[in-house]
Amino acid sequence: MTTPTSQTVYTESDIINVATEAGRLLLLGGAESFRIEETVEHIGKSLGLPLTCYVTMTAVVVSANNGVQTKLVKARISGFNLQTVDRVNSLSRDLVAGTISPDAFYVAIDDLKQRVVDFPLAVKVLSAGLVAMAPSLIGQGTGLDFVLMFFAGIIGYLCYVMTDRYSKTPYAPEFIGGFGIGLFVLMSHSLLSGSSSLSIILGAVMPLVPGLAMTNAIREIIMGDVLSGLVRSINALLVVSSLVTGVWLALEIVNFV
Repeated sequence: MTTPTSQTVYTESDIINVATEAGRLLLLGGAESFRIEETVEHIGKSLGLPLTCYVTMTAVVVSANNGVQTKLVKARISGFNLQTVDRVNSLSRDLVAGTISPDAFYVAIDDLKQRVVDFPLAVKVLSAGLVAMAPSLIGQGTGLDFVLMFFAGIIGYLCYVMTDRYSKTPYAPEFIGGFGIGLFVLMSHSLLSGSSSLSIILGAVMPLVPGLAMTNAIREIIMGDVLSGLVRSINALLVVSSLVTGVWLALEIVNFV
């Protein structure tokens, strides 16, 4: 997508391109289908071109209501990036309200396309450890379980991130993450008496459980996007299955050895 200058007269193609790119960024960030469609259509209306948008789990289709152009972009689902979703939503609201110019909107969307907004890896790893400790606050875990949950959550998340970086195999990151958690918990249990393996595993998998995906799937079904909601539900189920299979395999290997 080319960035227009301040004197550019926006063509139908320009508007469709920027609206589609905004929709693609929202889809990659994990936004719900109906919200993506609404946002893209509001962007088109604000830029003077009524649009119709249709979103699936892997594609965004945008068409001009009064024209002949239609654009389809494919997107590989890669988790959630709520910072990107929030940024695109803020930009679209500012455009509709008239607080930013179309030129500034084009530049901002192009910048988001080139530079993914995300938290540093160290922050995400630390957060995974903290999330893993949360179940112990409402359970019967000991202080040792509390500490082991933190490190198990970090190890599981690091296994997930490293696998996702070097492998494009679907659901492999979740499987390896679960496998890493299982190995760590069993080794900790054999070295440190008094720890509860089940409690630690339940806490450690929390950062990898697709809770947001499940919530979005239910919301989409309620909003009438049954197909998209069912696809998201199946995807979340496969993620959980991969995670559980990884933990189970680690347990079986250690018990066999």
